[in-house]
Amino acid sequence: MLYDRHGRLVLCNRQFLDIYRLPPELGKRGTSFRKILEARVAGNTHVGDAADYYVADRLSAVREGRTLGDIHRLNSGQVISMTHQPMPDGGWISTHKDVTELHNMQAELTHLAYHDALTGLPNRTLFYRRLGTALAEAGSAAVLCLDLDGFKAINDTLGHAAGDTLLRQFAARLGRCLGPGDTAARMGGDEFVVLHRAGTAQSARELAARICEAADTPYDLDGQVVTVALGIGIAVAGADGNEPDELLHHADVALYAAKREGRGNIRSFAPELNRASTDRRRMEADLRRALEFGEFELHFQPILDLRMHAFSGFEALLRWQHPERGLVSPADFIPVAEDTGLIVPIGDWVIREALAEAARWPAGLRIAVNVSSVQLVRGGLVTTIMQALAASGIAHDRVEIEITESVFLTNSEQNLDTLRQLRALGVRIALDDFGTGYSALGYLLAFPFDKIKIDGTFVHALPSAEGAKTIVAAVADIGARLAMSTTAEGIETPEQLRGVHAAGYTEAQGYLISRPMPREALQRLLTDAFDTMPEAPLEQRAAG
Repeated sequence: MLYDRHGRLVLCNRQFLDIYRLPPELGKRGTSFRKILEARVAGNTHVGDAADYYVADRLSAVREGRTLGDIHRLNSGQVISMTHQPMPDGGWISTHKDVTELHNMQAELTHLAYHDALTGLPNRTLFYRRLGTALAEAGSAAVLCLDLDGFKAINDTLGHAAGDTLLRQFAARLGRCLGPGDTAARMGGDEFVVLHRAGTAQSARELAARICEAADTPYDLDGQVVTVALGIGIAVAGADGNEPDELLHHADVALYAAKREGRGNIRSFAPELNRASTDRRRMEADLRRALEFGEFELHFQPILDLRMHAFSGFEALLRWQHPERGLVSPADFIPVAEDTGLIVPIGDWVIREALAEAARWPAGLRIAVNVSSVQLVRGGLVTTIMQALAASGIAHDRVEIEITESVFLTNSEQNLDTLRQLRALGVRIALDDFGTGYSALGYLLAFPFDKIKIDGTFVHALPSAEGAKTIVAAVADIGARLAMSTTAEGIETPEQLRGVHAAGYTEAQGYLISRPMPREALQRLLTDAFDTMPEAPLEQRAAG
């Protein structure tokens, strides 16, 4: 809209009238600004309850020549992005854009990112945030770690659907036990955690007892009645630690002790239970030795091009073959490697090995390598990749570096500069685990990624959560509009594969397509099966 210095309309397009549901005659030249404001108030497309104040404030902004720019939620429920720009002659230009759909999509994406899709409870990220807030504001809190005894047996004998029903029913019972300000979260599997704001040892044990009593009542799983018992570990702020990680760790140590003592036990943390810390120190020492003695190896998981029905490349995944413990889960040793900084030399080794291996593949296949935020912060990543590119001779655009949104949480400008340098080399950059961070859509504006990989939690929720279907489709659309490839991770069922293919994803990855495989199996695949795989239609693969 363009107004003259007397507040009369010079130019107005139809979109403005449509947004505010105004009649066409108000878009005519000469209509006063006040008349349009009053019409918006009458149609309830203004902001706030005080209509007179709203009109007076808008007229005041015009008189004072203020420059404005903001996002408003109208009384009608619409979300509007508005700017007001004065002109030298006393008139002004205002622009209005209806961003309701984008705003709601962001809100739903944020909800899914902070909540467990199965139970609706807060997830690990949101729990950490609330625990940190409780400790900062009051300093008093207790953490309860919970584990369902017998859940694995129910899952194995009755199936995953029954297991999911059990988890949902337990989560509902758990929620009814909480007091004001308490938070229950699902950490994964049958592991739950509670933030108890009252924060005394006595009140925490009383809450634990109520939860155990609620859990004891038999569960009806579609006609099959089962019972489970709870193990609960408790850590209290002050006595057992003052940091979120410390409290969670000590509550988990107490839970481990409770489970060792049998079904349905409650155990509070005590220093003598802290053997887990000793195990961690031992793992750190073993990690330092592992690189020197060649205990690490790479496995490779195929990435399926959904348009060509062929593999587009492989993701390199780190594995640790411990001489005594056997194959150690990355979930156990990667956090230790990151905390100690050992992830830097280990990550350098992964980059060199992965690129050298990929250089021997057919020229059309890419190699994807995960890079920790610690590697970006500590520096030297660009040099490492340049050296690996030169040593392997691989084409730069066949290399894909995967990062998570955590790289933006600290030293974001430095990390962005590193990514820009890698991009200048011709290396592709992918945003992994998309949708689980703090401001997912904002990161897509901060850096021109080549690919976004939606987190597997959204894919897993496809069959049961209508909101997940909306988000999965929206991310595919965002990728297409921003000219980015889109990969759906965690594909485990034909239904999920069909769902992401229909949504418009360009690639898929998961156990249904292939589990990660060692180097030898990969070589056999490329030698024996790669030539025939493109001929298999997607529908046939989705059918198993």
